[in-house]
Amino acid sequence: MDMKQDRSIRTGSSSGISGNSIRLGPRRVWGALVLTLVMSLAFIATTSARALDDTSFALVRLSCNDGHSVIISVDLTTLTNLAADVQAINSGITGLSCTLDTLDPSTETADWTVYDYNPSGQALAPRNSPNSMPATTTGTTTTFQFKAGIYTALLTTNDKALTGDLSTKTLSDTISWSGTGSFSYRDGGSCGSPANVRFHFRSPSASGSSVGTPPAGFYTQFWWSNPDNVVLIGSSGSGLLAAHMSNPAEWSDWNGQSGANPAVTASFIKATQNVQAIGLSFGGGCFFENGVTTTNGGSFSSTFS
Repeated sequence: MDMKQDRSIRTGSSSGISGNSIRLGPRRVWGALVLTLVMSLAFIATTSARALDDTSFALVRLSCNDGHSVIISVDLTTLTNLAADVQAINSGITGLSCTLDTLDPSTETADWTVYDYNPSGQALAPRNSPNSMPATTTGTTTTFQFKAGIYTALLTTNDKALTGDLSTKTLSDTISWSGTGSFSYRDGGSCGSPANVRFHFRSPSASGSSVGTPPAGFYTQFWWSNPDNVVLIGSSGSGLLAAHMSNPAEWSDWNGQSGANPAVTASFIKATQNVQAIGLSFGGGCFFENGVTTTNGGSFSSTFS
């Protein structure tokens, strides 16, 4: 989801990568891929009483040294493919490296969930516990509190009523914020774009051929609305997000490639037909998901349809 060849999204870059690239934070070195993959497979084997098939899933966290982190529910085939992608990334010459960690399945629920960067900025942490100030939903409106000094990256759901085949849908979200003070973002690179919020969705089944250094198919599992976004400015404000899932030109992938690029259009269409999680992404500067924070905390409201 964002690129620097970090996978955080940036628009325009002197690195030679065209379009938006997804980048999320300072570079770090991660543990051995083989060990994490073995742990992942062991987790699956010990938490499922039956042979893992397309209806059995494990929850994994993918974190890269560009600061980008996502939590994905995967079956054995997808996990194997994802591990191969990570291995190819780690053995490449781009300087990017990633790791896979298994998580407790209760980490992700069908409820709308806020994800913040942990203090090290290396991975996302969901607000699930009552003391973590989780999001609350009434009808179609979800509200959460920003935490001063904590960078919030995502507000997403995997509710089956809002995911699945969205290829013909139009997304709409009326958002508002109040009592926030000023917004700032983490590690925004050299771009001057203000803090903003935009649509984001992921589809692990949409790994396909794409533009960029191998394994390019890794990037087409993650998409952001581009250019549609709402700028977050002032202690209070509101805005409307709207994007068409049927229009590839309104979206870009983790590698900054427009969905209208013939090299990724088929993967984009497949992704819209198999959405696993959807919602909002917060970022600024060169990136779409590097996270935002506020000086005063304050509240954020989203009415998504």
